[in-house]
Amino acid sequence: MYYRGRDMALCHRGMRISQSDWNVFLGHAAATLAKFRVPEAEQRDVVAFVQSLQKEIVG
Repeated sequence: MYYRGRDMALCHRGMRISQSDWNVFLGHAAATLAKFRVPEAEQRDVVAFVQSLQKEIVG
């Protein structure tokens, strides 16, 4: 399946997401992965993917 929606930069434009907001989000994401006992390798993959989007989201 191929995503055909708006890109990350466009979706988050004007939201004024700060580095601090981003860090809080990462903390919540890590806690959620841990709560559901997602294996470490998959957690690393998810975090790496999410981190790859930071420049497009934090603004």
